Amino acid sequence: MTARPLRRPATEENLRVLRGRRPQRLTLAPWMIMALIGVVAFLGLGFARTSLDKSAFELDQLTRSIAEQGAINEQLRLEIARLENPARIAPLAEELGLVIPGDTRQLLVDLAPGPAVVSVEGEGETQ
Repeated sequence: MTARPLRRPATEENLRVLRGRRPQRLTLAPWMIMALIGVVAFLGLGFARTSLDKSAFELDQLTRSIAEQGAINEQLRLEIARLENPARIAPLAEELGLVIPGDTRQLLVDLAPGPAVVSVEGEGETQ
């Protein structure tokens, strides 16, 4: 038995073989790019949110610190007012031998260039 070809080979020259379209398979590149963009966007939003939260915590801590320092400042102002009270200072001054002067005299000094002139009010003298 001899094998015969099932078809006769085409011997005509005006015929040619056209390649048919290959069935298109889905490419993964666009989907991978979209997934990568989505992951990067998600991580970027998470990082931005974390940094904003960190800033909010620092701002809250600074606000509390300012409030504490304001309270300390108010206590110090009250302490200064208490220490400057003349009713507290007068007995301490008397213990040290300080007295309130009975009569006061003002000295007027002329600062103009030339001979110095000092006048004492109350006595009418000029030196």
